[in-house]
Amino acid sequence: MRYFYLFFFIIICSIFNPLAAQRRNSPGDSYNRLGAQAGLTYGRIDSDHFNTNKTTGFMGGLTTRANVYNNFLVVYGVNFYSMKTGIMGHPLSSNEFENIEFQTTGVQLNLFAGHKIIKEYLSIEAGPVLQINSKWEVDNQFKEYLIEDYSFTAQDLEEVSRVNLNLAASLSAGIADVKLWFQYQYGVSNFLKNLNEGDLQNKDSRAANLEGHLGMATAGVVYYF
Repeated sequence: MRYFYLFFFIIICSIFNPLAAQRRNSPGDSYNRLGAQAGLTYGRIDSDHFNTNKTTGFMGGLTTRANVYNNFLVVYGVNFYSMKTGIMGHPLSSNEFENIEFQTTGVQLNLFAGHKIIKEYLSIEAGPVLQINSKWEVDNQFKEYLIEDYSFTAQDLEEVSRVNLNLAASLSAGIADVKLWFQYQYGVSNFLKNLNEGDLQNKDSRAANLEGHLGMATAGVVYYF
């Protein structure tokens, strides 16, 4: 996990330094605003192969908002996030099911195009999100639990795809310096694709061609410097 934090720190510095310098060299410029944001997430990895449960998480990072032409704008930034997905499982010695939380953390890089609906007060944005995430981590006490009615364990699902592409749409409302934002992300790439390249099918033939996609709603606040 230390590599994710290091990568996150490097990206923040690479975005923050030139933008801060630009703000100093252009006093009063409101066309390029650097902001810090934080929010709560609610979602899961949707899959036809597992009955997954939605849980809450968090997201936070830096974002830049820039006017480009008339009422059009671009929004780009970097965020650190943490998200959990619940899947039912049971011990080898028991058929009593428990909810097992699979957690992934990582960095998201986004580039959105947007349009102002009501001047600086209300706008919509949409675009791609590049996600670099950890494995699907599970607590040690659940690693040997069998997943649903399959013949493999929770630990067998940890090595998911580490680089994923999402599409996002968001709504921002507020004043020039502070805005509330609401966003939904859908995973275009298969989050479980990497599992199909392992030996999971040897443990359970039903594990062929596993597929899962991110579905995550986020609400937060951003403060622009």
